[in-house]
Amino acid sequence: MMKFFTILCLAGICLSAGADGRKNIILIMADDMGYECVGAYGSTYSTPNLDRAAKAGVRFNHCYSTPLCTPSRVEIMTGKYNNRNYKAFGYLDPTQKTIGNLFRDAGYATCIAGKWQLGGGASAIDGFGFDEHCLWNMIEYYDPVQGKKIKGKVEPNKRLRYWEPALFQNGAWRDQKKEEYGADVCAEFMMDFMERNKDKPFLVYYPAILVHSPFPHTPDSPGTDQSEGQNFADMCAYTDKVVGRLEAKLRELGLYEDTVVLFTGDNGTHGRMRTPMQDGTVIKGGKGSMTDGGTHAPLIVWGGGIEAQEPSEALIDFTDMLPTITDLAGVELPAGFETDGQSFKPVLAGEKKDVRDTIYCYYNPRWGKASEKIWARDKEYKLYSDGRFYHVPTDVLEENPIQQVTEKHIATIKKLQDVLDLNVRN
Repeated sequence: MMKFFTILCLAGICLSAGADGRKNIILIMADDMGYECVGAYGSTYSTPNLDRAAKAGVRFNHCYSTPLCTPSRVEIMTGKYNNRNYKAFGYLDPTQKTIGNLFRDAGYATCIAGKWQLGGGASAIDGFGFDEHCLWNMIEYYDPVQGKKIKGKVEPNKRLRYWEPALFQNGAWRDQKKEEYGADVCAEFMMDFMERNKDKPFLVYYPAILVHSPFPHTPDSPGTDQSEGQNFADMCAYTDKVVGRLEAKLRELGLYEDTVVLFTGDNGTHGRMRTPMQDGTVIKGGKGSMTDGGTHAPLIVWGGGIEAQEPSEALIDFTDMLPTITDLAGVELPAGFETDGQSFKPVLAGEKKDVRDTIYCYYNPRWGKASEKIWARDKEYKLYSDGRFYHVPTDVLEENPIQQVTEKHIATIKKLQDVLDLNVRN
């Protein structure tokens, strides 16, 4: 029998609020940008805006996603683990309610810009609660009737996401211009949306196009003939630049104190990338892996009256985003709405150190010959459904499962097994 945690959102404590008592939310999710790509986490890449945000607000050291893009998008938008509602790669079940639905139903203006990859076209975007959109990857879609992904005949230029981007904006294709850069178009779209809706509460969801492969130069790169690795570093820096532009727009509109901004990444970094860290180590990208390399995401939250804190060790996963942003905004979840997440607003308010001590990850991308992989973990230990048991801080690559289970491990194993059992699929 499927069991869920039902979260009742109470609009109690307000960190800071707009004129009508409701906070704006900007949720940013970079694509394939693991925690190691942000300076505040020890990277050598240039991310001054995010580094400053980490000092101004709260940086979380234990945030976890799924290892791949579509599964993480479904999870963050619906607040449910993938074994509940993930049907196929590149598809979001239209029966699901998302953050867009919840905020629009509560009277918010809603906007999504960046990468879609969830099927259904313009009607699906509206059906999932977004008033306005500017999106890449509107081409392929999953047809549940035929049970397969429909690719069709696609013009090569409709695949472009960076230079000469193919973007679907408010129901129509924008003209593609060679001199345009996709991240800039999305940034300008979101800033225009914010300006037009400055007198009402709004939700901006930015599942960014950056920094997914391919890895071309950015508008700020010194040339077009750099190495792939240097282009990638520039793409991380450009992601940071867009974050800075959005914050600057909030300040220009006088909305910074009324708006909570959250930055995360959908999964680990591309496997070809090697990120040099400030301590001299080099971290290999782990996208697609159930290890920390594939699932450890950055999470920085700032603005909206959130006070600066020391880095938080609270355990967070992507199901927690929905109950947290609705809680922050005072958006009540409708009766019967079910989520696996826990609001970490008390951590942001400095009232609690933790809101949970375990998380769960179900991963099956549902493409090719992929099969399901499942774990439960706390901050130190990870237990897979096949019985493998790891102490992550001393074995981050998970090369040496614990063979000798001692008395001190027994309580932890039981705790994690209980989480696995709770989340068994029907």
